[in-house]
Amino acid sequence: MKFDSLLWKFYKNDAEACHYIFGTMHLGSEAAYTYAEKAKIYIRKSSLYAAEMDLNESVSKDLTPYFKLQNGALFSELFKPKRYDKILRVVKKEFGIDLTLFDEFTPFFITNMLAESAIHRKHEEALDHFLWYFAMEDGKDLRGVETFEDQVHILKQIPLDYQLKAFKDVVGNLSAFNKKLKHLNEMYERADLKNLYRSSKKSMGSLRKLMIYDRNVHMTTRIISLSEEKPAFFALGAAHLPGDKGILAILQKKGYMVKAIN
Repeated sequence: MKFDSLLWKFYKNDAEACHYIFGTMHLGSEAAYTYAEKAKIYIRKSSLYAAEMDLNESVSKDLTPYFKLQNGALFSELFKPKRYDKILRVVKKEFGIDLTLFDEFTPFFITNMLAESAIHRKHEEALDHFLWYFAMEDGKDLRGVETFEDQVHILKQIPLDYQLKAFKDVVGNLSAFNKKLKHLNEMYERADLKNLYRSSKKSMGSLRKLMIYDRNVHMTTRIISLSEEKPAFFALGAAHLPGDKGILAILQKKGYMVKAIN
């Protein structure tokens, strides 16, 4: 299978009774919106829209507490005072962010915040949120492929030392960090799923089983279940689609025809 598209259809027996899967990004960059209009065409063809998580549920239940350090710990306490002061200056200068306002939060949350800040945001909403609200306005049945509890379970399993190393890698080499983000946007813009997957897999290191492989299996089970209800459109992180352990390959192994929409 050539992973050269962000939009796919899958079906079991009848090609006319198909469902769609689209690879998204959690960014509001120009590159992230490259295929947004195309996605909207196929959302309109569907009755059910499912994102990785029910975004209405994420608001009502609030994931924020799970992005905070446990037992009253503070982000600043993870560093020696002089090192932390330098980090404050670097982050303020490069990202315009005052880290003292986020002292209760995990390194994972802060690193993601820096990534979103580093990319020029042409659109007010990240792509996955934009598509969710479009589907809502179009009257779709809105669902989540993963539950709120699934997301919490994953967050709780990311070791603090792993999170801290990832953050230190960012502030320790900002040039490499910015180059990587630029490269990810470029790969998405040209629908290079193969290399997007390779990059994501490499960045996850020892957590790739937790963050990618296990989730792919779980999400595919849920995708099949939801697709049995009504014509469905699934909007999932692009890195979950390709690879021999990706969602598209798992669907094939379960007897579904999977075809790119170019």
